[in-house]
Amino acid sequence: QDWKNLSIVLNKHENSPAHLESFQKWHWQNVLERLIALIRVLGTQNIALRGTSDKLFEPNNGNFLKFVELMGMFDSVIKEHIRRITSHEIHNHYLGKNIQNEIIQLLATHIKETVLSALKKAKYYSVSLDCTPDISNIEQMTLIVRFVSVTGPFGNAAGSVNIREHFLEFLELKNSSGAGMTELLLQKLGELGLDVARRSG
Repeated sequence: QDWKNLSIVLNKHENSPAHLESFQKWHWQNVLERLIALIRVLGTQNIALRGTSDKLFEPNNGNFLKFVELMGMFDSVIKEHIRRITSHEIHNHYLGKNIQNEIIQLLATHIKETVLSALKKAKYYSVSLDCTPDISNIEQMTLIVRFVSVTGPFGNAAGSVNIREHFLEFLELKNSSGAGMTELLLQKLGELGLDVARRSG
């Protein structure tokens, strides 16, 4: 209630360790939320993230950093983050390729878990496999699942039936024979917790 000294009290609070620590946490959380959202959009649109440079405001630094630069023109959180980076106030900034890869992996894991959850509710599912060598000449097998998803009361107009098809992952194939592919497939389905036994009822 010391209103006459309010400016002094506020200044003291703003420079207190507790306030500065809380502000730092708030800043990093807001930065991370925006970067995750940006990577989700780029991934959804099948747009490459990186270029030949990994620094802000350089030519050919990729779509991710170019969009960060664009966001900094209109978003106060990213603008402040860029200011801290360019003034060398901070060196760890969440814009590097390692953080990008980690966010991509976390998003991929979440998507995969969502797909597997829906697949396990389906009565039947099928698997499609395709093989192709990668750039290092290692045979890669794609694992794709297809199943029927039923939502809402069956037979009710409010419910819906959808055929869904999802890519799950690439599998390194060391034995490209039919037996080798089958063995790898059964192993992977077991790891994913997918039932390969015939169901009844």
